[in-house]
Amino acid sequence: MSRHFAFVSMPAHGHINPTLPLVTELVRRGHRVTYATGAEMAGTVRAAGAEPVEVPFSMPDGPPPMTGGTPPDPDDMARRMQAFATSVEDTFPVLVEHFGRDRPDALCGDAMSPVSSLVAQELDLPFVSLNPSFAGNEHFDLRRDVLNRSPVAAAMAPVFAGLAERVAKFARSRGLRHDAAVFGTPGELNLVFVPRSFQPAGDTFDDTFVFLGPSVAGRSGDVGWEPRDPDAPLLLISLGTVFNDRPDFFRLCAEAFGGSRWQVLMAVGERVDLDAIGELPGNIEVRVHVPQVQVLERADAFLTHNGMNSTMEALWFGVPQVGVPQMPEQDMNARRVQELGCGRRLDPDALDARTLLGTVDAVADDAEVRASCERLSAELRSTDGPSTGADALERLVSSRARGEGEPLSRR
Repeated sequence: MSRHFAFVSMPAHGHINPTLPLVTELVRRGHRVTYATGAEMAGTVRAAGAEPVEVPFSMPDGPPPMTGGTPPDPDDMARRMQAFATSVEDTFPVLVEHFGRDRPDALCGDAMSPVSSLVAQELDLPFVSLNPSFAGNEHFDLRRDVLNRSPVAAAMAPVFAGLAERVAKFARSRGLRHDAAVFGTPGELNLVFVPRSFQPAGDTFDDTFVFLGPSVAGRSGDVGWEPRDPDAPLLLISLGTVFNDRPDFFRLCAEAFGGSRWQVLMAVGERVDLDAIGELPGNIEVRVHVPQVQVLERADAFLTHNGMNSTMEALWFGVPQVGVPQMPEQDMNARRVQELGCGRRLDPDALDARTLLGTVDAVADDAEVRASCERLSAELRSTDGPSTGADALERLVSSRARGEGEPLSRR
């Protein structure tokens, strides 16, 4: 029987991209998928087979300012958190009105935004939590175990408390439940887009958590790039799409790898003035954007910020990683990569050219690192996350149709 699955996510590649193979699999099975997000991501979700539903996510312009490994300024983050709360308040009535008319069989929402669970309660729909990063339970919690250890944790505590209270007040005004946690509202089903082996305390999660891992297969068809020298070892350097306004870092990379054995491809993003990087040695190529999946298929090492998408893609292709995390969540990813023997984490505030070159050389030449990468790559490729996720969603809506299970609003 064909079902209607509604997805809701903030308009960010790191949150939407992991869900797209699942969307495509659901559509392949004959289900209808609608995807509520910002207008800027409508084309992306449409290409995966979903019907876009444009909603007014009011996120602030630009990334938080960053220098070195210094976390964002608490005042700037406070402004961003208030914008986040405004987005919840603005999108809630739009989503309720739309999905009240076009009622889905289940609402699948980004775990990082509480609006999805509130809409599911309001409409008495099964709620499925989508976790693009680590899941949380009583044994591991991203905020408690990672964010609270950051240098600005004390300053940020009242910011998070204020945000949580604002969202809770909004929920109470509509007779809905929302606990003190801002992020990570659990659902009747929780789909996690990392493998259980990468999840901290992975063996402590119950069967309402389904670890799908990444799905990179079928995404390697990007075009527009070929290595300049197919015979030279390839190093990809990227700080992702958000915290990448770091011409100082890219200049340091040019100093470190210029004239080395490495063929270097640096993806610097749209915020970096290419002139600020300076003149580049012949073995280094700089681009604003690169087809990362295609490049990682051929890369021998990856110097990365360890965003979750980038981390998972590198693990999929078995590429050794050197992490220079820019945020606490990324630091957790870098530490997990190191714990699993698939790379090294560097202190982003203590970088120099010799350390960068030496560490990249070391991980690329380390037989144990390569073996660990190959082992985890084989594990990821042996699973079918989209199929597993689609099976779980079909079971959920079938059980609810039979009157089994209990909606989130009645728990």
